[in-house]
Amino acid sequence: MDLPRYCIVGARPVKLVETADGGMDCLAYDWETGAMVRNMDYLTRACLPDEEVDIVTADEFDAQVARLRSGRGRG
Repeated sequence: MDLPRYCIVGARPVKLVETADGGMDCLAYDWETGAMVRNMDYLTRACLPDEEVDIVTADEFDAQVARLRSGRGRG
């Protein structure tokens, strides 16, 4: 799988990124802070997407994060 991978799981932006040691980390949008935080609960869904998961481009991902943040007054 190529990294980074950008996903929208339901309405939550999730991205898989390569770590410095060559591993993989899973970052998900935090509804309360608007930050991308480590959340391995979404790893399987991002790796093996189902009908509620959309694989998107970096631009689509960034636009979704911006929309969510602006709705919180953070944009």
